[in-house]
Amino acid sequence: MIKQLKPKQKLSILIPVFNFKVVELVKKLYKQCQKEKIEFEILVFDDGSKERYKVYNRILNGMFGINYMEMSKNLGRSKIRNWLVKSALYDYVLFLDCDSKVIDKEFIAKYLNQLAPNRVINGGRCYSNKKPKAKSKYLHWLYGSKKESKNASTRNKNAHLYFHSNNFAADRNVLINFPFEENINGYGYEDLLIAQNLIDHEIDVKHIDNPVIHLGLEKNKSFLQKNLEAVSNLVKLQNQGYHLDTRLEQYAFILKDWHLDKLVLKFINKRKDSFTLNLEGPNPSLLKFQLLKLHRYLQEIEN
Repeated sequence: MIKQLKPKQKLSILIPVFNFKVVELVKKLYKQCQKEKIEFEILVFDDGSKERYKVYNRILNGMFGINYMEMSKNLGRSKIRNWLVKSALYDYVLFLDCDSKVIDKEFIAKYLNQLAPNRVINGGRCYSNKKPKAKSKYLHWLYGSKKESKNASTRNKNAHLYFHSNNFAADRNVLINFPFEENINGYGYEDLLIAQNLIDHEIDVKHIDNPVIHLGLEKNKSFLQKNLEAVSNLVKLQNQGYHLDTRLEQYAFILKDWHLDKLVLKFINKRKDSFTLNLEGPNPSLLKFQLLKLHRYLQEIEN
């Protein structure tokens, strides 16, 4: 009996960059792809970074198999990702955020074993076990460690809610047919929107244990403001007819059903300033963080 050879796999690795040094990340991915003896390319598209980051990352220009390109202006999270997909040569793509650290020597191999037509595979994200030295970045680390770092079995129970575009592989045709929504104005919930759209169209969204460490911790104040902005964006998306079924929405409507929403708004209103002070300080509380997000959501749907 003649043994059939498995077709040689081909992979396009797509890295959108904004104000981050990515040379070490790219070298590690390059080395793993060579080890797997696959055909590959690495597309690194800079989306309007400061000059010092571009100067550093231009080292990549001299490496075979790497396409480093600088945008003339910032396109934004969705447009840069869609452009990367359109520019990819191969049938399967792997997206990684620029502030990712690959920790598994079999990172590429694990994805190669899962690639299949009409499928999206999410590897997950984690955070350093050590608290950040800068307490001004503690809130982001705490939230990420407690709320985002979940194993695959947990994430697969709510595949769309746990989908993050920082680390996933996909059939390229899926992302051509269901691109990132470019008309979203404001920050937040782009990942949930595309994941919900994929599941609604019966695309297989599978979570596996293949995380990268998220390195780009933001300062407490910035992280808080971005998350409150994201809540406002969520309400705008819902008003435009998108149904994302978030936990925040579920909690809010439970309160409304029990006619407790105005009471909760009043309770948090009185404590809003002290909650904000706590979250911008060195010992933030995740409960207060969640309450401020709930407060913003209830305010927005009342208006």
